[in-house]
Amino acid sequence: MPTRNTRSPRQTIDIGRRLAADRHLQVEIDKGLASLADEPPSAAGQRIARVLSAVLEPSWSEHADFQDEALFPIIAKARTTTLDTRALINRLGREHAEIGRHQREVTVILNNLVAGRLTSRNGIVPTFSRVLDLRRRHHAAEAALETMLPAMLEQTDRTALDHWAASRAAPPFPVNLILDFWE
Repeated sequence: MPTRNTRSPRQTIDIGRRLAADRHLQVEIDKGLASLADEPPSAAGQRIARVLSAVLEPSWSEHADFQDEALFPIIAKARTTTLDTRALINRLGREHAEIGRHQREVTVILNNLVAGRLTSRNGIVPTFSRVLDLRRRHHAAEAALETMLPAMLEQTDRTALDHWAASRAAPPFPVNLILDFWE
């Protein structure tokens, strides 16, 4: 009889597909933030704010954790890694933390907007513009990551990715949000 902790075997993460999906999600989040910064809150703006308030933090956390803990170590140890590549990885890691800090301010604004407590747009535009600028520069720098991936992952890399995925306390984003909403 299998124990409750028995997990089915995982398939190794397809890094290229994961990067593409994450990039698409982050671009959609940017579009939502930009729409709220550009237009006064409306019924549609309320819905966008509600969605963004739910996805901004967990999607960024998953983005940063995947890159910092799983992707960057693989790139860093590749034979073709240069000092410029290491500098880029270090920069992106620092930006993950910086953007995360600034996004906490955005989350407060989004929650106030959803709750109807936002009386002025004065705080929205500069805060959202600053975060959007940071995110866009970060995405532009990240564009180089796919070209840095080894053509074929070594077995140790596949094993490390499997261990990283198995170590996640919650299901990966956005599955974690779907499960939260169903409960």
